Order: sequence, then C-alpha cells, then structure tokens
Amino acid sequence: MNLAVANILQHKIRSLICILAVCLGITMLLILVGMVNGSINEVAQRIQNVGADMVVQQEGATNFFALKSGVLPMKLIKDIQKTPNVQAVSPVLTWTVTFQNQFYVVYGIDPGQFSSIGGELKIGQGRHLQNAGEIVIDSRMAGATGTAVGDTIDLLGSKFSVVGISKEGIGARIFLLLTELQSMLQQENKVSMFFVKCTSPQYMKEVALDIEQRVKGVKCQLLENFADEMTHSMIGLNEFMAAITVTTLVISFLVILLAMYTTIMERTREIGILKSLGASKVFVLKNILLESTLLTIGGVLTGYLLTLSSKYYLSHIYPLLTIEITSYWILVGTFLGIAGGILGAFYPALIAVRQDPVKALNYE
Repeated sequence: MNLAVANILQHKIRSLICILAVCLGITMLLILVGMVNGSINEVAQRIQNVGADMVVQQEGATNFFALKSGVLPMKLIKDIQKTPNVQAVSPVLTWTVTFQNQFYVVYGIDPGQFSSIGGELKIGQGRHLQNAGEIVIDSRMAGATGTAVGDTIDLLGSKFSVVGISKEGIGARIFLLLTELQSMLQQENKVSMFFVKCTSPQYMKEVALDIEQRVKGVKCQLLENFADEMTHSMIGLNEFMAAITVTTLVISFLVILLAMYTTIMERTREIGILKSLGASKVFVLKNILLESTLLTIGGVLTGYLLTLSSKYYLSHIYPLLTIEITSYWILVGTFLGIAGGILGAFYPALIAVRQDPVKALNYE
C-alpha cells in the first residue's frame, strides 16, 4: 500500500488527470440517468396521484399524454360509464404550452368530474376554476416562475388570470376548463383520454377488459406500476442507458490504460531493482493493480461529490427538473469505475511482470 500511494504522489498531475477522467465518467452516468429516471417517475407519480385506477386512450397511443390532443369523441363517456363496476369517469384534454421558455402540460378538465375520480385539486391559495379565462397552476410551477394568484399570463395566444395555486403532484401543472381548451384547439367534443375510477381496486383488470370490448378503438392502461410502463414504452431508452454505461466503462479503461502504461515505461529500471531484490511477479502485479484501484476509487468518490454538486446546481437553475440518484445506479457507477480501472491496468501490469531484471537494470 505504501509503495502504491508513493507512486501516485510522485506523479501528482497524471494521477489527478486519471481521477478527474473517472470522475467525469461517473458524473455523466449518474446525472443523465438521474434526469431520465427522475423525469419519468415524476410524471408517472403525478398521473397516479390523480386518483383514478386506469386511463382510457386511443388504441396505439403512447403513455405521454400531451403528444396528442383530441383523439377520442366525448360521447364515449356514456359507454364507459355504463360498464359494470365503474364508479366515475373524467374526460381530459391535454396539450403542451410554452411559458418563460419552459414546456408545460395543460389539462382541460371538468372540475366536478375530475374531483369525482379522486383528483380534486387541493387549492393552497385562491380558488377553484369557475369561468372561462381562468387557470389554476401548481405550487411548484408558481415557485419556479414567480407567478402568484391574480397574475395574468399568456398561453396559446390568449390571456388567462391565475385564480388558484394547487398542491403540486396531481396530473399536470396547468389546469383550465375543458370546454375552453376544446374551443381554443378547435377540438370541440373531443378529448385526449378518460380517467376511470372503479368501485373497488379488485375490479380494475375486469373493468379494463370490459371497456376494451365495449368501446372499439381504445386501450386501458392501469395506473399501478405506471412508471415501469412508461419506461418500457420509451423507444430507445434502454439503448440510451446502455450507451452511457459503456461510455463510462470505456473512459475509465482508456484513461487508466494510458496512465499506467506510461508509468510502467518510466519505471522500468525501478521494477528491475525490485525484482533483483527478490520481488515476485505477484508482488509487482498486485502493486500495479492496487495503484490503479486507488486512482479509480479516488475518481469514483470525486464523481459522487461532483454529482451532488451538479444536482444541487441544476435544481436551482431548473427548479422543475427532477433528478433521481438511486442506490442502484451508485453501485453501478462504482462497479464500472473500478472495473474499468482494473481492466485498464491489467495489460501494463503484465508488461511489468514479464520484464527481465537484467535488461530492466540497464534500461535508460
């Protein structure tokens, strides 16, 4: 251990570069994966907090509810309500708007029907929707944009008065009357989806099958484990995660390989002296691998610190951005960093082990 530490301290700049390279790979992995998982889980959690048991969509639709507007006729609500064990149905029209250079999902709702499925907006300030030209925003958006009750904001080319600020985490961040959004989007009597509440959770799967048989051209998505369903439905997500993971491993591997190879070439005479004094091949091999392991551990720990700092910084710059750093990905990052370092040092270590002591002592 003392020899490995001494070698690291002897080449401070090179060691620092190794640590920073591994650090950046770990940080890139954790931040990018954290942003993806955080965004998916945050959206899924808000959908689940609506209180419904399932959502009825157009057959073949994705789980991203703002990609399409009115694709289902409003009249389907009657057929859904007639389904046995259906307690309540709430039609919702969704759209995406831009406000202060940020994208937000808008829900057009009927307040009474939305409350009937359990998705009552808990108003912290102001009041509920009552008239056209009014919107309710959630507290997280209000804090991020500095918007208060009574303010007027521009959305979809119209001016709206903020009449209420709701508790965050339910459905969308912006709510307005369903009929008004339908009129603005020229989607009268059409909706994006129906939230459905069953009389009991035990009937969810049965109700979903009945609705799909009763109403042609729709599919039912149960909202339990909705985050997993969203993840599986994202085309290319697994490939994206795999690419980040492989990139982290390759960065650690190449940086350590280059650094240790250069170090071995510079210490040829030193290795020859060690061998002439009786150092075994195992001793030399362990020393090289230990040195690379210490460098990668330093890079991993520094990566965690940089990740936490980056998460804190991004949360302040983008208040609506959710980054989730889970213990699973921390373990993955640790394994990749250390594995890459050890693999990168293995070839230089073999070169050191095979050196002839006599030739090494004569090396200049």
